[in-house]
Amino acid sequence: MIRPMTPDDSSTALNDSSFAFDDSSWQERAMTLATERLLLHLGRDRRRAIDPGEVYLLEATGQKTLERLRTSARLADVRALGELLLLLAPFGIVRVHRNHAVNARHVLEIRRRSGEADWEVKLEPPVNAVLPVGRTYLKPLWAAFGEGGAGRWTATRRRGSRTARAIRPRGRRRGP
Repeated sequence: MIRPMTPDDSSTALNDSSFAFDDSSWQERAMTLATERLLLHLGRDRRRAIDPGEVYLLEATGQKTLERLRTSARLADVRALGELLLLLAPFGIVRVHRNHAVNARHVLEIRRRSGEADWEVKLEPPVNAVLPVGRTYLKPLWAAFGEGGAGRWTATRRRGSRTARAIRPRGRRRGP
């Protein structure tokens, strides 16, 4: 049963050490919360706090960057992709193309493009985006998954072709 508080009860509650306000613990909690969240700059006067783990894809459009979260809406940050990558790299965001970066936690598959030597990434549902991987960004993508390189496959130039890329396994050649 709830009873009204008397003046004696209120003085006891104020003197109780379990209710004491510890300034340092509050600041530590605020810093932990701040490091778990990121502010997107949606405009000069508008910011939105997001969890970096919710970011699936970043796409550069001029000097702005479109962020794709779990929802179908895209948020436009006024900062450039390179600037956002500096903030998001500790959370597993990896650049895969000059215009795209992905969250490594949401990559479903890394595969070759059909009939080509280039690679592409497929993201998990609900985004389901398929993005090209630039040759420059292939090694950092492998490193994000602990591969340290392209695995046993390496890209080399095919003789007699200026632009074609051939893929061959490392090691001893077999056959004629």
